[in-house]
Amino acid sequence: MISILLIGVVLLAAGWYFLYGRGWMKGLQCMLWFVEDYVYAGGQAHIIEQIENRKRMPVPVLEIAFRMDKGVVFAQMENTLVSDYVYKRDIFSLLGNQRIKREVTMDCQQRGYYPIDLLELRSFSMLYSKKYAGEQKIKAALNVYAKRVDVSDILIDCERLMGTLQCAKRLYEDPFAFRGIREYTTADPLRTINWKASAKTGEMMVNIYDSTLTQKVMIYLDVEDLGIYRQDYLIEESISVAACLSQRLIGQGVEVGISVNLLEPVRMEPEADRRWLHQIEQMLCRIKAVRKTTAYANILQELPEDAFPIFITRDGMRNQEEIERFLRDTYGLWVYPQDAKYRTAVSTGRNLYCVVREVTAY
Repeated sequence: MISILLIGVVLLAAGWYFLYGRGWMKGLQCMLWFVEDYVYAGGQAHIIEQIENRKRMPVPVLEIAFRMDKGVVFAQMENTLVSDYVYKRDIFSLLGNQRIKREVTMDCQQRGYYPIDLLELRSFSMLYSKKYAGEQKIKAALNVYAKRVDVSDILIDCERLMGTLQCAKRLYEDPFAFRGIREYTTADPLRTINWKASAKTGEMMVNIYDSTLTQKVMIYLDVEDLGIYRQDYLIEESISVAACLSQRLIGQGVEVGISVNLLEPVRMEPEADRRWLHQIEQMLCRIKAVRKTTAYANILQELPEDAFPIFITRDGMRNQEEIERFLRDTYGLWVYPQDAKYRTAVSTGRNLYCVVREVTAY
């Protein structure tokens, strides 16, 4: 009797071993997505893991693994390995026809673009004598926008330098020179709201009027680091300043454009709506730290008509002469990030004003 029972157990185990090895992935659907499309550096994001077993056969042990670029820290660091990437592994146990959904929280410490395109699946036979592996392709990505910094001092100097020429738009708008419609911002007066367009779109919209003087800003951002020692923190400060200036200025109805000296330079002509702001922030969040880029002088070209230039570069000794040559008789503002321990004096011409940003290495 005992021998028959043992034979039955062996046959059952062999049958399970054979059937499970062939069918453990059948009907198994693994999904992963980010709750947020974007967050700002220093904030939190959430990943949803959804595992569904669409067959009667249970999956006693299922490991789901994926990797992300470094720059994020998971709130629960169990089953997490940090090396060249951040590797995350989660373990599930599913009955037949069961779905499990789990939320994972992570702290987004660094600006960047974080895609996940592959899930690695692993399972095991009884007594863990054999390992099975598979994979599923997915499309999930998170944009971590540049850290928010205070740019109030820069905006004050910007408005002062733009002077009557650029600020006159607020005083001399021609109510009969209708130019278009855009989304409402908190800086818009109530009298500019277009109620018909707002009712049609479901969002608050305002009228844009032409004036004899327009209000535009063009930002020229330098992301090159040619020093002996890497100073990524100064480049990060430059990117954050560019992003926050764009956010504040577009919020005030100013058209903002940006040019960046990447290896393949990026130039975005001035516009002023929220979708345009997200495009700027998305472009800035995907900039990677590199040693070699296009020379800063190569992007100092074609200042848009009526635009006020803002130059953001940490390499003052090399770029100041190029900036002043580019300005000629036009006024401009130079934002100069410097290490707080090694601040140096800056002397500029009459038409270039410099704002020094003291940055502490982290």
